Amino acid sequence: MADNPLLNIATTVQTQTPLQKKAPPQTHAKDMRILVVDDLSNMRKTLRNMLRYIGFENIEEADDGDTGLQKLNESKFDMVVADWVMPRVSGIEMLRMAREKPSLKDVPFLMVTAEVDAGQIVQAAETEVDGYIIKPFVAKTLEEKILAILHKKKNPSELQLLFQKSEAAQEKGDSKEALLFLEKAQELNPKSARTRQAMGAIYEKMGDLDKAEELYKEAASVNPQFVKVHQSLGELYEKKGEPEKAAKAIEAAVEISPNNPDRLTLLGKVYLEKGDVEKAEELFKAAVKHDPKNPDRQTAIGEIFLKAGLEDKAAESFQGSLELKQDVNVYNRLGIALRRKGKFKEAILEYKKALKVDPNDEVIYYNIGRAYMQDQNFMSARKAFNKALAMDPKFEDAKRMLEKLDEKGA
Repeated sequence: MADNPLLNIATTVQTQTPLQKKAPPQTHAKDMRILVVDDLSNMRKTLRNMLRYIGFENIEEADDGDTGLQKLNESKFDMVVADWVMPRVSGIEMLRMAREKPSLKDVPFLMVTAEVDAGQIVQAAETEVDGYIIKPFVAKTLEEKILAILHKKKNPSELQLLFQKSEAAQEKGDSKEALLFLEKAQELNPKSARTRQAMGAIYEKMGDLDKAEELYKEAASVNPQFVKVHQSLGELYEKKGEPEKAAKAIEAAVEISPNNPDRLTLLGKVYLEKGDVEKAEELFKAAVKHDPKNPDRQTAIGEIFLKAGLEDKAAESFQGSLELKQDVNVYNRLGIALRRKGKFKEAILEYKKALKVDPNDEVIYYNIGRAYMQDQNFMSARKAFNKALAMDPKFEDAKRMLEKLDEKGA
């Protein structure tokens, strides 16, 4: 458990009521923003009352991990208090997704759970939970937990400092120095899966894929529940052009963490590379289900389908993205998908929608010209290419298309 010394088990006691507000402790800011995430409204109310009693005033709520993550993405919070088990996206899954985002990776998380077992402890450590508390509990226990987390955030352990120094070295582009810090971390905790995974990531970045694979495998052996290392292995195998191994590794990650949309998208891509279109579609649908309001998700899936030569499916994904947000680039990609299927008139309609968003995009006029040209409407194609050149006189592709029209005598 040295990977995360912040973890410790709370004392199980009975919840006390009613609660009266007291002065905030000197060790934390009165105006700290805290996000309470729980699917049960009465539990959210209890937590809010306890936090107010402790002295916190700036408290917001979310009824599940997905809405909690959305709130975290939209504004800054100083701490999250989340229930471990929730129906749509659990607290631990919410934490996993937050830790994968650079802007959220340092937000303190306190997990609330009805029970704790060895498997949960392993998950908590490798997901970098800052602490957890067992139901039922009193406000004093909650306060002690929060203050302990804040204190340890300000006073990191030697192991945490080494990870921080390694990350700083990587940001400077010094991979060798970053590795030295991680080697010291491994000396402190020889059984750390997290350290091996981090070292593997650096070797992968340096281009030593075999060494990276070796370290990832060691990490997975040390802690089979460490979801991040399974994904790292999957991405590595995909990079090496080994889709069967990639699928197996990513499936291991999905089994541990089934609701991560990025992971589901990646697994869908791997299955598409294997030629299993039906399975890929199933995974992409699951990814969208867990991330329904993100147009970038559907755009990314559209690009995967387009690269695989599945233009109709690509068009569906691009259209799904555009239903959420109008974007010139997505209109452009949708137009390309339609053109490849010979649907030139439909493509032109989409390009014209793009011009309503940005009427001064010369690339859109160029693509309209290409669609007209493919549809044998040479006069309209010439007008579109000339429009693109008027906007950008150095647009060489547009010049070449006009030359082709001249050669045709069109």
